[in-house]
Amino acid sequence: MSNRSRIAFRFLLYPILCIVVYFAIIFLAATSVAVFVGENYLDHEGKIYLIEGIFGILIFSGWLLFRRAVNKPNPPVSAGRPLDWMYTCLAALAMLGVAVIYFYVVTHIHVSSVENALEDYNELMEVGSVSQLDLYLNVFATCLLVPVLEEIIFRGLMMGEMLQQKRPVLAIVFSSLFFGGMHGQVIQIGYAILAGMILGTVYYLTKNLLMSIMAHVIFNTLGSGIYLLFDVSDKADTILSIIQVAALLPFAGITVYMALKKRKNLSGNKDDNVTEEVLSGGQV
Repeated sequence: MSNRSRIAFRFLLYPILCIVVYFAIIFLAATSVAVFVGENYLDHEGKIYLIEGIFGILIFSGWLLFRRAVNKPNPPVSAGRPLDWMYTCLAALAMLGVAVIYFYVVTHIHVSSVENALEDYNELMEVGSVSQLDLYLNVFATCLLVPVLEEIIFRGLMMGEMLQQKRPVLAIVFSSLFFGGMHGQVIQIGYAILAGMILGTVYYLTKNLLMSIMAHVIFNTLGSGIYLLFDVSDKADTILSIIQVAALLPFAGITVYMALKKRKNLSGNKDDNVTEEVLSGGQV
């Protein structure tokens, strides 16, 4: 396969395949619930997300096992270092901080198309749960199962394949564009792309899928889960927003530190490889 063909496969065809399978799983979940509850199946979001998460994780875990069987590289997963965990928590808060700023800007753009998109977004975010149990299932699935599933797809499989081209910035950007575009709604696409870039950076710098999963879990939990389960006061919401925006500065600082450290390590490994080739009589 030529280099151009590999690029087309890794940055276009493979991501599209992943997304097609993901949407097929979503359709299967919605259809399964519709069969049992009838036309008002959209009022059972918790059940839909639960089925989506369980089936999706099983199917894409099988995908990972198949890749291992054919000797394809799989996303690295480990317990993580203390610095990685601190960085992951800051990343989750930073994503929320970006969302705070994003929505502040968007809500102050007085253009009819933007205002209409915001109305559509607010309607989309209205939770359709006919019972307290369905609400709990909704929170459990969207705050745990869906983040695991989406990180396996967009960081583990999709971005992992792109990283084989040794262009990490392009891998982060393109996987984020697919991640954002998958959400469909205009307003949601915007902050999903930004969140995807942070998640991609976490995955690349920590070399650990568990870290991007945890950042996604924290983001969904603090961004929606607690608001579904608890009556968060305006004062508490304001305090949380300040903390989230403030997290952007230390997150940026640690990102630069980890990026420089990774670059130094990669450079050192490259020099070691060159030295080994010279000592063994290889061509440089």
